[in-house]
Amino acid sequence: MIPQITLLENLIRRADLGLRFTDHVRRATISDGLVVEAWMKGTITPRFPASRSPVSGIYGFYSLPGLRQYENGERPASDFCNGGSSDNFVIAVEDRLGRFLPQVLLMCLPKEQIVEASLFSSPARPTPSGLGVIRGELWDHAADAPAGWATVSVTFGAEEPWTTVADGRGMFALFVPYAAALPGLTGNPPSSTATIGEIQWNVTLRVFYEPQSLRRVAGSIVPDTRSILQQSQAMIYGAIDNGNAGVPNSTLVKAVRFGVDLIVATQNSARLHIDPASN
Repeated sequence: MIPQITLLENLIRRADLGLRFTDHVRRATISDGLVVEAWMKGTITPRFPASRSPVSGIYGFYSLPGLRQYENGERPASDFCNGGSSDNFVIAVEDRLGRFLPQVLLMCLPKEQIVEASLFSSPARPTPSGLGVIRGELWDHAADAPAGWATVSVTFGAEEPWTTVADGRGMFALFVPYAAALPGLTGNPPSSTATIGEIQWNVTLRVFYEPQSLRRVAGSIVPDTRSILQQSQAMIYGAIDNGNAGVPNSTLVKAVRFGVDLIVATQNSARLHIDPASN
């Protein structure tokens, strides 16, 4: 005899947001050492901490103000987010282990799908095994101040660019894979006459800096990540002579040597001087 089952109650519980964080260098999921908080846009408190899944490493918010009808299945997510400018929450990320820069994400919640977010390396992060590093300090030449939260990219020939973000002081560390840029071998069989310590290749560096476009939010000194990554290209000074700068260029070409940190700077200066995109 098949038993009769009577449904007494149907409960729906939906999380407002799930976040998967990825190391922008290693492309690996980061699930340790992060502090993730949310608060309503336009306010400073209260702040709500995320919970981390011990299985997937995903950080989630299960109950946030104003979203209860979504959480219990009464209303769809589209009722809360119906436009590109409808951000209603601030998500802040901090790495207590010092590997990654702090990050602020403006979002419209709830989200029905997992949100993927890249974490950019802190200037103090040790160089990961098997990678090279390009370091520098960006300086706003006209303002005579740090070019904080600029983005930096380098390319090796026709390859896709590698990108990082400077911190609020303009300091940055950009980690790049050697294997993607080693010079080609010649002869039959293929070989190289240079020792591994002599191997080098040119990289083309670009900086994107538009401080007036950076979006600030209440409760954080870190600009919104989306506005950081949307900055326009800056101009780079190659040299300064007796305090006077020459004509800036859109790119800077430097040689990277295998196993040696490349410190990029304007000639006759300890910093890399730039002009913002608007100048």
